[in-house]
Amino acid sequence: MADERLAFLGLGEQARRIRAREISPVELTEAHLARIERLNPRLGAYITVCADGARAAARAAEQAIARGARLGPLHGITVGVKDIFDTAGVRTTHGSSFYRDNVPVEDADSVRRLKAAGAIVIGKCNTHEFAAGSTTNNPWYGPARNPWNLDRSPGGSSGGSGAAVAAFLCAAATGTDTGGSIRSPAACCGVVGLKPTYGRVSLRGIYPNALSLDHPGPIARSARDAGLVLQGMAGWDPDDPTSENVPVPDFTEGIEAGVSGMRLALCPDFHGAELDRSVEAALDEAVKTLAGLGARIETVGFPLREALQAARIAISRAEFLALHRARFAAQPEGYGADVRERLREAAATTLDDYVRACRDRERVRRALDVLLGEVDALILPVSPCEAPLIDGTARVNGKDVVFAEVGIPLRGPVNVTGLPAIAIPVGYSPGGLPLSMQIVGPRWGEAKILRIAHAYEEATPTLRNRRPAFD
Repeated sequence: MADERLAFLGLGEQARRIRAREISPVELTEAHLARIERLNPRLGAYITVCADGARAAARAAEQAIARGARLGPLHGITVGVKDIFDTAGVRTTHGSSFYRDNVPVEDADSVRRLKAAGAIVIGKCNTHEFAAGSTTNNPWYGPARNPWNLDRSPGGSSGGSGAAVAAFLCAAATGTDTGGSIRSPAACCGVVGLKPTYGRVSLRGIYPNALSLDHPGPIARSARDAGLVLQGMAGWDPDDPTSENVPVPDFTEGIEAGVSGMRLALCPDFHGAELDRSVEAALDEAVKTLAGLGARIETVGFPLREALQAARIAISRAEFLALHRARFAAQPEGYGADVRERLREAAATTLDDYVRACRDRERVRRALDVLLGEVDALILPVSPCEAPLIDGTARVNGKDVVFAEVGIPLRGPVNVTGLPAIAIPVGYSPGGLPLSMQIVGPRWGEAKILRIAHAYEEATPTLRNRRPAFD
């Protein structure tokens, strides 16, 4: 019988024990598969479970160890893959009715890299249809549910990935982030989500949402683990025109350096959103903790918020509509109700709106590059409230709100700029649901924001001792 306790080890500890031959990739894979078989029917984290393929890959990883060969830092580590990443020989639905039987012949570039680093793909994680929503309430494959409360959403659109990591159904997972779709599930599920700099990870083989805003990245249970998985995903892809040919550093090399002397900036102007009192309190405590570690905390202004938000809306709508216009006109019934509504709204975006938004984006990028040349990082909320109900209804200070409408303005602006951002847990709501903050750094500054996140984690270990009661 599989020892499910192995699944509760951190990714780094799992890798260490595999290297020391204290556990085997087969044992670790079986532990995760046992949890998936037992829990996924209620959780809906996976659309497709790759049990046979994962077992074969685990046996191959074990045989490689016996020969003295190690594939890489993720050797024998299980990874869930969001179901918009192509996986060779494994169904990839894009969360859509149109792709129920789609089986790619090649892996997405980032999946290929993860496998080359030794990772084992254990399943395809549930996603909002075409990654186009904030709840992962999928009309074709069922909703993903939050392991902290099954009546709650795990966020979206990478909600299956967030739920799988939080419920210990894999060591880490991939996600994509167009308006917060890595950071929102991380916040809702109490895990870590890292949106890298635009161009750091190839988009080839990933179904696009809004191509100039899409960012692939990892969801994991700690900053260090997220850095290790990003290490496996990152790198220049000459066949992807969005990929940047920049050096890939060791993202965790300086992670223990701390935050003493760093300048960290609060910027309420960046989003202008009303926050629930529980979120405000958790963020205040997190900032005090960082200050206690020696960081210099300051508050800065940002006068371009309105231009930034308008650019986000126009670009995301226009690029999403351009991808789906012909099929939506021919087969509107093949789309779920909320995505149909999004496409109808997008049709009102004019070419002038899009051109203006692209110009404003460059203005905002330059302003933020200047700001992040003066401070080390921005500290911002991820969501204004705890995880919503499955239908997307949430509450902010006692008022019912639509989760997407109040959440995307906090997260989406970072996609417009292409800057790296990490979401990490900072507390719990009165109802026991996770709360989170995001740390936004300069372009190519993933190692810096991982360092800040890790310092905070090390100072608040009790936050990471709690696990979802769902089991």
